[in-house]
Parts: sequence; structure tokens; C-alpha cells
Amino acid sequence: MQNIDTKNHKSLDKKSGLWYRPDLGELFVINEQKQYKGLDFKGKTVMDVGAHIGCFANLALKNNVRYVWAYEPNRESFELLEENTSDNNEITRYNCALIGGSEETVDFYLSKRFPSCHTHMPVRGREKTTVLAINFWERVNFHKPDILKIDVEGGEYDFIFQNEIPDFVEQVAIELHLGKKGYRELGIKAAKLFGDWHYHALFRFSWHITTLVLHRNKEGRGLVKERIEELGL
Repeated sequence: MQNIDTKNHKSLDKKSGLWYRPDLGELFVINEQKQYKGLDFKGKTVMDVGAHIGCFANLALKNNVRYVWAYEPNRESFELLEENTSDNNEITRYNCALIGGSEETVDFYLSKRFPSCHTHMPVRGREKTTVLAINFWERVNFHKPDILKIDVEGGEYDFIFQNEIPDFVEQVAIELHLGKKGYRELGIKAAKLFGDWHYHALFRFSWHITTLVLHRNKEGRGLVKERIEELGL
């Protein structure tokens, strides 16, 4: 059941307690958070890269994390992120993109239908705007999170190959985008960076995205490298 704010074109999903824009595919994003059930949140710190309207941050806060740092570059989505987490003091929100370079701003390419699909990776034919930017690795090493969540619509390939994930990161949830030309190969290459990590949700490379839910030390369904070998990759 939902409440509807007709003036601001948003609805309240009573199950999650989140405000969302019903015409923009955001109820789907809210419902897909169950894919992260393999993460252990209690007492952990979380860095949420691509926080959108706060779906993952909300999940983490409800599961008793110690603190969340949430990054979302799109202004409209950021405002909903603020609203959806306004009752919680265990979160800091940043209205900027995280990138592999050192630029202070970056072009941001806008999806015509779904704000969750905006990206700082070039997409031909899309309208673009300019958003604030900070280096991804700088913020990882500043926050030193226990859990690192990344969902940035292909932007993961801008930085994920530059460095190894630091030892203080215990868990990773990363959505790998595979639909654009050359992205499947990049997704497989990115997954192989986590070869010795334990995966806690089944993944494959046969759709336009796949999500890795990983623990560095806690055993799950197997090692990433074993799953990749099983897939013949």
C-alpha cells in the first residue's frame, strides 16, 4: 500500500518506508534490495557509491550499521535520499560523483526514463549535465568502510582496475554492467579481481547486469574464481 504526494509526483512505499517516483522505475529498485541479504550489516560502516534515493542506505540503517557514507550525484535523487534518511543521524550524504580521476567536476549523462541509470560514463545521444566529483580511492581510504557498495551504471570501470580493494574492506556489493559494447568483457575482468573472495549470491554474465555480493573471509556459496571457472570464463 502506498501514500501518494500528487504535488511532488512521489509515492510512499509503506513496506520499506521510502518515498519514490512511481513513473521512474524506482519501486523496482526498492524491491531489488533483497539481493543484498548476504551482507552482514550489524555494527559495520558502509560506503554507498551510487546511493540513488537511499534504498541501500535505508536497508543498511535498518540492519543496525554503525555508519553510512552515501554518494549520489543527481540532485533530484539526492533530495529523495535526504528525505528517506532524514530520521537517522548515522549517515552523511554527499551530492557528488566518485570517479577514477582527479577532476573536480564531471559530465553526467542522463537517462531519458530512469534516474537510476544516469552515469558519468559517456553515452552517445544522451543529454548531459555537470556534477561535482571526487576521486573514488581517496574517499575509500578516507572513510575506511567495512562494507563497500557500488552501483554506478558502468562507472565502476572508471576506477575499479586502478587499485586493489584495501584490506579494511570486509564485504563488497558491486553491480557490474554488461550491456554496452565491451562491457561484458570488463565485467568478467572486474569479477576476477575478487577471485579469492567468497560469493554469497549466485551471479552470471548472461544479462545486462550482474551483482556480486562478496565477503573477504566468510564462506558462502564458493569462491568467485570457482564460479568463473564453472561458467567457462
